[in-house]
Amino acid sequence: MARLRHLDLLAGLFLLLLPVLFFHETLLGGRVLLPVDNLFQWEPWRSYAAQLGVGAPHNQLLSDLILENYPWKRFIVECLQEHELPLWNPYLFAGVPFLAAGQHSALYPLSVLYYVLPLPWAFSLVTVLNFFLGEIFTYLYLRVVGAGRVGGLVGAVAYAFGGFMVVSVVFPMVVSAAVWLPLLVLFVELALRRAERGQKLNLLVPVGGAATVGMQFLAGHVEISLYVLLTAGFALPPGTTAGGGPSHRRCRRR
Repeated sequence: MARLRHLDLLAGLFLLLLPVLFFHETLLGGRVLLPVDNLFQWEPWRSYAAQLGVGAPHNQLLSDLILENYPWKRFIVECLQEHELPLWNPYLFAGVPFLAAGQHSALYPLSVLYYVLPLPWAFSLVTVLNFFLGEIFTYLYLRVVGAGRVGGLVGAVAYAFGGFMVVSVVFPMVVSAAVWLPLLVLFVELALRRAERGQKLNLLVPVGGAATVGMQFLAGHVEISLYVLLTAGFALPPGTTAGGGPSHRRCRRR
């Protein structure tokens, strides 16, 4: 049993190593995940583009991260340094609600790294940790439904490093919400299994599921949150009620 736990621990370390290696240039190589070159499309930065050797932006469509997300995080940090809550943003129009908007991910637990570390590096570290969470949650789900360690690893890597997740790196709130999908489906599976066996629902299952739903909403992207909930809903068999798991399992055995 101890050997099996060690193998799962090694699998977890392997899954942590992958995003570290994938993003190593932003963690240790002096690069950032921020499209800073996009700023030079506008003044006052545009006037200094030639002097600093900045050419055309690598991708003009990725400006949201530097025009919105980075300023949001900077605003939160400045408010916290002044011992204030970021309730109101006075820099847009005549001022707008800030904390109530949600897309800034201010209350997402991993966002604490933005508040204690240099922002450019924090963007990379949060991305690495989100990818790791996506891998671990997928690995756990696949192991519970019967996959072996190799299958669990393959599935975990396929989910975390799929095209959707990789291209969404420049939208941290999207990745932060999507990584919780496998864990939510895992809790659905555990609930169905207990219903199939006629057992009372373990309190940890609904509490864990509710916490997972809350976490992916705190990530700050409502659209992805709705996709996560819809996908988790499809994990339920048609017509399932609180005690309707057995019919689903009987169909499986046939």
